[in-house]
Amino acid sequence: MSEHFDQRLGVSHTDLRGTGAGLGETGTTWLEAVGVLRAHLEGECDPWGEEAESTVKAVYLAVTQRALEVYEALGERQMTSGDDVHVMGANYRDAERRTEEDAARNGRAIERQ
Repeated sequence: MSEHFDQRLGVSHTDLRGTGAGLGETGTTWLEAVGVLRAHLEGECDPWGEEAESTVKAVYLAVTQRALEVYEALGERQMTSGDDVHVMGANYRDAERRTEEDAARNGRAIERQ
């Protein structure tokens, strides 16, 4: 087997739980920042003024709105990914437990023989 395929990846349910928490926190922080940006852009930041109606303004507003939607979707996806990794960690922990229980049961069965 080549060296590439012989490498092992060490991951524990604790690692996964920490990664899930980190992703969730990143998503939360991102969404808070997007909320602040949205409030600023939709509130105080009107570089066009009340009476300016132009194609440039319309394009700017449309692009800004779309960008904010994409930024929010990114934050939400980070949070969802964090939740998914938490589930993965719990499943991994459960599989480790079952494997340990099976190994112990098999060991006791061998000792009885």
